[in-house]
Amino acid sequence: MFRALVFVLAGVAAFAQPENWRKPFPAHKIAGNLYYVGTEDLACFVIATPEGHILINSGLADSTPLIRESMGKLGFKLEDVKILLTMQAHFDHVAALAEIQKITGAKMYATEPDAPALEDGGKSDTALKGNRFAPIRVDRKLKDGDVIRLGGVELVTHLTPGHSKGSASYSSKVEEKGKTYKALIANMGSVVMPLAGNAAYPEIAEDFARSFEAQKAMTPDIWVAGHASQYRMQEKYKAGSFVDPQGYKEAVEEYERLFRERLARERGER
Repeated sequence: MFRALVFVLAGVAAFAQPENWRKPFPAHKIAGNLYYVGTEDLACFVIATPEGHILINSGLADSTPLIRESMGKLGFKLEDVKILLTMQAHFDHVAALAEIQKITGAKMYATEPDAPALEDGGKSDTALKGNRFAPIRVDRKLKDGDVIRLGGVELVTHLTPGHSKGSASYSSKVEEKGKTYKALIANMGSVVMPLAGNAAYPEIAEDFARSFEAQKAMTPDIWVAGHASQYRMQEKYKAGSFVDPQGYKEAVEEYERLFRERLARERGER
């Protein structure tokens, strides 16, 4: 089910971008104040608050008009974004953030390990070499467990490295139809760099292992991910519900299995 989502881009200067990275998808409410404003596969999320909004991810460099339009259809304004976040410092998730930062004046928060790649426009990204983007000013460097607060919302940072050195997941609570749900914006552990003998990231295998342990300890009711296909977004959108605790558990287990299989192959153990 998830095998096709684990792909290798390490050392690739350029590659054919999937059509669904650019294809628009209807903006929609996931639950409570959590909304989707991305494309068919590059997931971008808005957390709406009375004091402004949090935008997580931006997609490709030309995504600003799409995000503006999607937010408008939901009744929000791009200019009301106050905080920018990303789940990983790779061009396909952050390339429009510098433009959005300039338009909105929003503060960019990023994990300490991913901040350098954001600030140098992807120059130090060891996974997707050659795929550069406009440098982004980082205003706050996040550590594991840091809480992001805005307009009564509390969003907890979970450092889940491996996919990038500073890959992050974020958890919060959302209210929907009188019920409180645990929501997780999960950075799934797909492998895009060598796991053995990786001089640029020697601790990558250990980071992945720790991240999987951390994710297995989480028990969200609702979960989403950096790629819509990773959480079966279209299927859940059609069904009208994103509640899926079992699906999260199975997804993490599958990504971990694929990681361990690849690690064993690279180490010559199978």
